[in-house]
Amino acid sequence: MNFNFPLYLRLMHASFFRSRKTPGRLCPQRLVFLLVQSLVLYPLLEILHRLAWGLDRLLYPAYRKQEVEAPVFIIAPHRSGTTLLLDTLARDPQFRPAALWEILFAPAIVERKAIWAIGALDRRLGSPLTRGLRAFKRSWNALPQNRPLLSLHPLHFTRPEEDIQFLLHLSTTYDLLAFLPFPDLLRDYADYSRRVPAHRRRREMAFYRDMVKRHLYAHKGGRPLSKSPTFSPAIPDVLETFPDARFIHLVRAPVKVVPSSFSLWRGHWIMNGCPRDEDLAEAARSILEHNRIWYRRLYEDLAHLPPERLVRVSYDELKADLRGTVEHIYRQLELTMPPALREYLAAETPKVRAYRSHHRYLWEVMQMTPETVAQAFADLPPVSESAIQPPPQPQR
Repeated sequence: MNFNFPLYLRLMHASFFRSRKTPGRLCPQRLVFLLVQSLVLYPLLEILHRLAWGLDRLLYPAYRKQEVEAPVFIIAPHRSGTTLLLDTLARDPQFRPAALWEILFAPAIVERKAIWAIGALDRRLGSPLTRGLRAFKRSWNALPQNRPLLSLHPLHFTRPEEDIQFLLHLSTTYDLLAFLPFPDLLRDYADYSRRVPAHRRRREMAFYRDMVKRHLYAHKGGRPLSKSPTFSPAIPDVLETFPDARFIHLVRAPVKVVPSSFSLWRGHWIMNGCPRDEDLAEAARSILEHNRIWYRRLYEDLAHLPPERLVRVSYDELKADLRGTVEHIYRQLELTMPPALREYLAAETPKVRAYRSHHRYLWEVMQMTPETVAQAFADLPPVSESAIQPPPQPQR
């Protein structure tokens, strides 16, 4: 399955031997993470997954013929409204987004079926396992080191998530930065289609397509729905793998995306270690740079698509008028909206409009200002919400 051992070993070497003054500096909590999760649980899980994938080929060979028709990709840098839109569109039964537990713990068909069977037995017995898992999750959520991340991005294992994380099973995605925070070693994945060698990209995208096929087969078909910020620099390879793909490009001002993204990554690093804020300025500059790349690539690599395959949406419009924006997306991508989704949008739009975030940007920790971020993006295409025309308002 083409596990990227060279990259994984370089990341582990950096974790133990050059982590000083980085987000992954060694401390007792970080050592526990590295020894237990990175060196024991992760390898064991990957061995089990590979055995399960082999069983898939024996027991469910028909999955290879599973059609993958016109997948829809919600694409944008982190903190651009992708979770809100994914959670909304996931209510449309034509779509089959992957849940976090499926991505991380059951990427094989046999694993899904085994967990579904255990779940059915648990329900027949009065759901003791479910109650235990919920109690564990409450305790885990309450841990102090988990709060910075969960206050920004709550993790729900049964809800849809970024399915590019299937590539964690190959150790080949920029998302590794959350666990092994060495941006210099992941630089190629920050500009995927330009910097990762072609032979590796072909293998990795073939693996991703294979995971999507298994997912659809296990769920008896459906249309793939994905939100994957770290696919932003991989559009050429996504299009080569899925020639009929549709894209929803969410646009938010960089002066909001960059500091909010920094807080998100910092939350991961605190969950998995003990970074000191005085050591994070260089990591913040790396986050600024990968966002510069992603903004540019999203405009360059999507520009040739016709309107029925690409819709650009302002983050501000999405928050101000969820219903009108989603209706606009469906019209432009020539999708049929089910009545249940219309009812949900009617009820949810006022709640989304009324929501106010209390998140405070960490400019001092980043050693940046809004002006320096704006200047860093000055040479790029129009990237503020105001550059996106608001969707036409339907007659009501």
